[in-house]
Amino acid sequence: MVIDSFGKLFTQSGEIMAEGPCQVDMDRGSVTLRPIVDTPLLSRQKGTMRLVLDDGTELTIREGIIRFRLNAPGTPPGPAYRLFVAGGGMSPAQAAE
Repeated sequence: MVIDSFGKLFTQSGEIMAEGPCQVDMDRGSVTLRPIVDTPLLSRQKGTMRLVLDDGTELTIREGIIRFRLNAPGTPPGPAYRLFVAGGGMSPAQAAE
């Protein structure tokens, strides 16, 4: 199940790294984030991070962010980041929200 949302990505110390529309794929345990402002530091960030979605759901993101350019119909071309949820997916309680 893929959920469209808006998310904010924070470091372990609480610094915001990126924010923008995202697609959360609960089955694969991945998130595709299209940041409003692209920052090269995002793909170099070490350690786990925290993604807070607009509905209040918080996901722990592990190291290993992949940057790519996305050119999909109906959206402007630009950078996108593939993030991976620590543990590989959401718990049943998070999926029900």
